[in-house]
Amino acid sequence: MASSKWLVKRGNKMLQQKQNATITYTGVETPIGLVFAAFSRGALYRISSGTETEFLQNISPTAGEVPIRADSILNDYARQILAVFTGDTPAHLPLYLETLTPFQQKVLNMTAKIPRGQVRSYGWIAQAIGSPNAHRAVGTALAQNPLPFVIPCHRVVRADGQLGSYSGGGTAVKARLLTLEEVPVAQAAGKFMVPKPFDPIYQP
Repeated sequence: MASSKWLVKRGNKMLQQKQNATITYTGVETPIGLVFAAFSRGALYRISSGTETEFLQNISPTAGEVPIRADSILNDYARQILAVFTGDTPAHLPLYLETLTPFQQKVLNMTAKIPRGQVRSYGWIAQAIGSPNAHRAVGTALAQNPLPFVIPCHRVVRADGQLGSYSGGGTAVKARLLTLEEVPVAQAAGKFMVPKPFDPIYQP
């Protein structure tokens, strides 16, 4: 009996630790494989594919903040992340972007508006945010996107139609995501391409 009470107390303590932890994370099975998502202060903080070890190494939490895995507590968020891959609209998935610069936030906010099944160029994003000569800076901001998949930087390509790099797992993953969204992707001479034209006239 004493042992049973100890287990209950220990379980309650572990649950409280997970609820109060600054950074918690979970794994989500998706059409492109297992991805891991971390949450901070009730908002999505980081997401990426790869191994759990790689994910934890890349989170880079502040001193003293050790990420705690909390699958059961984050189950609702996990379903909403899966919805991103299946084409449904997440009901409520707050995003943590406070550590980004104002320019990075502008780039990501504009990228988030690209409809599923469509692509835009880095130059289009630059023009849309009022910095028409900043296409390289746009590329840098997207390369540092902490929330690929959710903020769909895979929908941003080079002006010539080449997919370009992808922070969410490389060009092959980018091609896979676009294919899932029914964007026609071709491969020629070892390069993934999408057909032009794809940049509409920007209308704020």
